[in-house]
Amino acid sequence: MKSLNKINDVFGVDTEVSLPNVTPLPIDYNPSALDQEDDFQLARQTLRGLLAKSEDVITELIHISKNSEHPRAFEVAGQLIKAQSEVAKELMGLHRQKNDIEKVTQKTINQQNNILFAGSTSELLKLIATSRG
Repeated sequence: MKSLNKINDVFGVDTEVSLPNVTPLPIDYNPSALDQEDDFQLARQTLRGLLAKSEDVITELIHISKNSEHPRAFEVAGQLIKAQSEVAKELMGLHRQKNDIEKVTQKTINQQNNILFAGSTSELLKLIATSRG
C-alpha cells in the first residue's frame, strides 16, 4: 500500500483500493453423488468442447500450413494435433476415474450393515414390552 500511496501522490490522484471479501469454503464439505455427477458432466462437456474446437482449428491450420509452406506452421499444426490427442486421453481417463469412484462407492454400500438390535429374540421382546410401558 505504501508504494501505491507514493504513486497516488506523484500523479495527484486519490484512489481507494477495496479488496473483495473472500468467503472460505466450509471445512466439513462432503460432496454428494449428485455433485460428483455434475462435476463429471461439466468436465466431460469441457473436454468434448475442446476437442471440437481444436478439430476446427487443426483444419484451418493445416490449410494455412499448406498455403504458406512454412516449416513453423507445420510444427504448430503437429503440436496442436498432439495436444488434441492428450485431451482425448484425458477424456478417457475421466471415464476411468468415474468408474473407479463408482466401484469404491458400490463396495462401501455392499459392506454396510443395518443392524438395529443386537441380541436374542427374548431380549427384543423384553425391550419392546418395557418401551410400551
